[in-house]
Amino acid sequence: MNAIGIDVGGSKTVIGLVDTVSGRVDRTVRLETPARARAGSDFLRRVADEARALSADAAVPLGVGICEAVDTAGEIVSAHRVPWTTAELRAAFSFAPALTIDSDVRAAAVAEACFGVGRGLGDWLYANAGTGIASVVMRGAVPYLGCRGRAMGLGMSHLVEEDARREPLSVEDIAGGAGMLARARAAGLAVPSVAALIAEAEANEPGAHGVVAGAGALLGRALGFLANVLDPEVVVLGGGMPSASPTYLAACRRALDASLWRPAPLCPELRVAGLGPESGLVGAALLAAPQEATAFRSG
Repeated sequence: MNAIGIDVGGSKTVIGLVDTVSGRVDRTVRLETPARARAGSDFLRRVADEARALSADAAVPLGVGICEAVDTAGEIVSAHRVPWTTAELRAAFSFAPALTIDSDVRAAAVAEACFGVGRGLGDWLYANAGTGIASVVMRGAVPYLGCRGRAMGLGMSHLVEEDARREPLSVEDIAGGAGMLARARAAGLAVPSVAALIAEAEANEPGAHGVVAGAGALLGRALGFLANVLDPEVVVLGGGMPSASPTYLAACRRALDASLWRPAPLCPELRVAGLGPESGLVGAALLAAPQEATAFRSG
């Protein structure tokens, strides 16, 4: 069965036609997600036009994974990065015979459970490290939602550390791509983008390396805290950062290992998402094909 998946991330939006039985991505369109002030109705219309073109006017179901909080009824309940509402999405994608909406981190985790490194696991933890940070607790291929659907807020969690104004910083403020770039610029680094920052870090430029390694280490400590509380079998790390930056990934791995409660044989393994940056896209398509996801969940 084919479905359209739309992965709406903080820096890019990917629309794709996905075979939900095999997880194969057949065709994709990649768009830059505009700044929040410009990510409204005009951008939504553009995304809908691209999705309609991919479906070639066939009756193809559609799933949207969005980098916002989505409650247990499928309603978007935040507008942190992309200010869309569920009603606006239903109107924009009215050409699709079925529309399902969920948070991007839960979609990505389900994809990893069905086709990636989460397949066959019992209790495990998935975290997404990209422009922002989010996480979800998984039992097999089923995400734990919490009573309000907000059991995904690792990135929004505040730390003891404070900024120059003595305001608390969140995990995302330090470990997410946007936060990394802001901190690098505040430190006087002339970097035009996260990609440029990572390139300098991988070339061992001291300032950039410190920012990127510090970001990875902070995420590793946060994941270690969750692992000590939840006792997952495995921690899976997805999103753009672990695949783009060996420095970030290595720092995250070291900090996670150092944060775990021993004895060592009982500590969870850290795995990088098997589907890479396509986890969110494939997962969004699986949202639209619940029978395929259900087969994996019960198998």
